[in-house]
Formats: sequence, structure tokens, C-alpha cells
Amino acid sequence: MHPFDRVTVNGDTVGVSTWFGYSYNEAKMLTLAVGRGPCEAGHRGHTPLGEGGGGTAKPTVEPHVQREIRGVVSPVPYVEVVRQSYAPDSWRSAAV
Repeated sequence: MHPFDRVTVNGDTVGVSTWFGYSYNEAKMLTLAVGRGPCEAGHRGHTPLGEGGGGTAKPTVEPHVQREIRGVVSPVPYVEVVRQSYAPDSWRSAAV
């Protein structure tokens, strides 16, 4: 089983976030998410950060409060210089 968190817009679930992490290069939290229907760059949503109910009894997880964090849909690849120069004839390129 893979961990996931719901992605919401105005309280409605519109997708799931399957990976969460901090990018040192971009100095931002990033997530990979899958949504229902089309979604354009710039759309905004929310996803929970942390486990509900104060966390878990796992010894490696400190007690915490679950919070909703904001997110913005960004193009793939995330880094603009890569979008502009990497594999110009592939789906990753802005030129296609």
C-alpha cells in the first residue's frame, strides 16, 4: 500500500498527493499529485500535512497537529530551465 493524502478545492476532494518532499534546489515543498479531470498550471488547492488525531503511536513520529497547506499546480518538469532545454522533442518540453 502506498501512502497518499487528499487534495481539495473548496472542500471537495479533487485528487490525491502520492509523494511529499522538500526540494533543496527550489527551496520549496513539492508533491506529486493525480487529479480528476483537466487541471491547468496556476490552479490552487489544499492538502493535509501530518496525520490526523494528534499523530500516531509510532516512536519515530512526534505528536503534532494536522494542518491544511496550500498548493499550486505547476508544469512538468518543475524547473523552468529543464522545461526549456531538456529533450526538446519529448512531452517534457515546452516546445511540443
